[in-house]
Amino acid sequence: MKILILGLICSQWTVHFVESCLLDKGYEVWMVRRKNSREDDKYIKVYQQLGIHFINCIITDIDIKNERKNKNYLKVFKAQLEQIKLIKKAGPFDLINLHYVDSDDMIYAPVLKKLTKSKLIFSYWGSDLFRTGDRQLYFRGIFARCADYITFDNKDLQIKFNKVYRWADEVPTEVILFGLSVLDIIKEKYKNQSLSDIRKRWNIPNDKIVVAVGYNGHPQQQHIKILKAIEKMDETARKRIVLLLQMTYGGSKEYRRKVLVEAKKTGCEYREICQFLSDDEVAELRIMTDIYINAQTTDAFSGSVCENLFAGTKLLNASWLRYQEFKEYNFKYWEFNKIEELGQFIKTAMEQEVDCSQNRELIWRLRSWEFCALKWERMFRSLIKYR
Repeated sequence: MKILILGLICSQWTVHFVESCLLDKGYEVWMVRRKNSREDDKYIKVYQQLGIHFINCIITDIDIKNERKNKNYLKVFKAQLEQIKLIKKAGPFDLINLHYVDSDDMIYAPVLKKLTKSKLIFSYWGSDLFRTGDRQLYFRGIFARCADYITFDNKDLQIKFNKVYRWADEVPTEVILFGLSVLDIIKEKYKNQSLSDIRKRWNIPNDKIVVAVGYNGHPQQQHIKILKAIEKMDETARKRIVLLLQMTYGGSKEYRRKVLVEAKKTGCEYREICQFLSDDEVAELRIMTDIYINAQTTDAFSGSVCENLFAGTKLLNASWLRYQEFKEYNFKYWEFNKIEELGQFIKTAMEQEVDCSQNRELIWRLRSWEFCALKWERMFRSLIKYR
């Protein structure tokens, strides 16, 4: 079976999807590569090693954005027309799958569907629906309506989609999650490595309580408010804590500087992590974290939350993050209403021994590639059957 992947290809999520859902099942995978674009070379090299086929376009994402900004719409149209011709030449395809519904690929995907007689799938990831204005949603809906199937990476996305678009029931939709490759690594490390050895590699004493504050550098994680709440805890408790500040992406240098200033004020030890992390390193962070604070302004049951739950971490979750998965499944976690209350919640979590093994089992069934790949394959096969 021949499949064309459009949209956000330079992402670790897409790499894992291609490996676990497509190549392992024998699919012939094609992608569009735009010359001199900002695509990260490391992803292209990974795809080339995996044997992915590339359609090399002479235009770039930057060219199209600049021309559109300058209102040179005729040039944009001509550039996209050339792109369509090149992709059509590489066809036909059995399936076209657009990942992350926010790109120029979205605009010409329905055209390619007609030209190559393919089945078209739109896959929403999260912010392409949640953090998008009404006008943009309306515009994207014009093209989404042309899809043969629409997938969502969590239940909340599907609920939002159904609320936004009156025609939503005209196109088959389904929640089909991406698997989390880190889960397999966590599982393997628990079997073969001790927590003591892992902590030693990260220079964290065994007698300390590791408290993770968010999972990226975006201000929406509310690091500063959380740190101010921790600062108000009694000194004895604070001396037992090592704060884990994972700031590997997002946020300005100035914001990060402010976060570090607040971290120092807490009187706790802390570790700031800014470098790009491998899946192996992410797995170790999850394993050695005792308490994870999730107080971001919005979220759609992110992979980081799932990884922490799988690793047995005690989750302190904000009441405004009402994950549909928490309503449907019996996850064990603590819920707080105000960030100012966090000090007492952290202290309680430090003192209580809690069995979180049920979280591990639930996350494996929801987010392991072992289970997720089966759902993707079933959906792909059902579309091809009626092609």
